[in-house]
Amino acid sequence: MAKINKKMISLCTAAISSLYITGYATTHHAQAVQTAQSNTQVDASSNNTSLTSDTTATQTEDTTSETELKDGTFSGTGSNEIGSISVSVTIKQGNITSVEITSDNTRYGQSSISSLPNEVVIRQSADVDTVSGATLSTQDFETAVAQALEQAMA
Repeated sequence: MAKINKKMISLCTAAISSLYITGYATTHHAQAVQTAQSNTQVDASSNNTSLTSDTTATQTEDTTSETELKDGTFSGTGSNEIGSISVSVTIKQGNITSVEITSDNTRYGQSSISSLPNEVVIRQSADVDTVSGATLSTQDFETAVAQALEQAMA
């Protein structure tokens, strides 16, 4: 068996390490950004109620247009060529308190987008992060939540 010289081993080790670090940094950077966004929302809501209301109105401009949401449970559906998703959105005291996926007839199933209802409650918006590998399901979910929020504004 031929021996590999130390210089070649060092070069291969460096190349493998740089690929690993790049993947690690990219993955953890995305998670850190998402965590920071979530923590900012939680900190703002616990420190200053009026700031949260202003921030929420700004962030959800597309879905709520700064209109007070009426209390109740509202449903919506989003669909495309891979299927459809239905949701139930509960509003209490003008805030989104819960979101439930009531029906998921997409190719990939509910497990791929199970984190999205919590994102809506945290962000108080239908605007959520796209789930890699479930882009169309994420879009269906956003459409369904937006439809439910439109009903809450009527």
